[in-house]
Amino acid sequence: MLDRKEILERAYHECMVEMYAKSQPSVDFNQLLADAKAGKIGKDEKVYERYYLSHAEFDHIRKKYIDAYNIKATWKSDIELLEQYLTEGGNRDKYIEAHTDEYGYHPGYRGYETVKPIGEQIQDILKTELGDGHFEVGNKILEAVMNTIKDCKEYYRFDREESDFNYSVGLGPSPCSNKDTVKEYWKEQGIDVNPVEPNPHLIWSKDYYGDEFEEVMEYEYGENWKEHFDKKWEEDKRQKEREKAEWQRKYDEMLKANNNG
Repeated sequence: MLDRKEILERAYHECMVEMYAKSQPSVDFNQLLADAKAGKIGKDEKVYERYYLSHAEFDHIRKKYIDAYNIKATWKSDIELLEQYLTEGGNRDKYIEAHTDEYGYHPGYRGYETVKPIGEQIQDILKTELGDGHFEVGNKILEAVMNTIKDCKEYYRFDREESDFNYSVGLGPSPCSNKDTVKEYWKEQGIDVNPVEPNPHLIWSKDYYGDEFEEVMEYEYGENWKEHFDKKWEEDKRQKEREKAEWQRKYDEMLKANNNG
């Protein structure tokens, strides 16, 4: 029976296999491991610098395995939803009995009703059981409840799997994202390798549709689908340049103001 550690190791291995299979040039990750084990690759050799994978494709593959193996961090967001539910109230399931009104007969169905914030519920209980005059006690009980949930949220680290996986993939032997580094290595071997950055708008579709990718794209966007997505990518680049220029402008203004001051 597989334990969680083995499952995470499998996720990491399969992620590396796909990354190297989709790198430029493509290579079998398992063969690299076998070559390293056989001493054909030295311990100090930076094998990852021989294979190019764009940032966009790296992120796509990494996130795919996080989702597939349920590594995604949800603890913090889940418990924050609970905190919101308690402090602001929410809804809960309620079965609406079959009934007849002025509009006719209505069969029973699943509906919902609102839930008061937990602080109001506590005050209602105190008022019913003890009468008025216990407002401060209710607030102390509410504070104790919320502090207990906060302690639980901060003590447990159930989201560590995703951060550990990202660390292993990102800082491990994943393919290089610098095209020049890869080109230089192969040039030294007497081989011309010119990695091409894939259009980030097409990475998901290409992975999802596989061999039918181009057929689907042409069906959805027409015969000029490549030009369509190239334009979107160019606009992304221009937008990033505008944002970079705006950031630089604000930074220069700040320096100028500080120098004048």
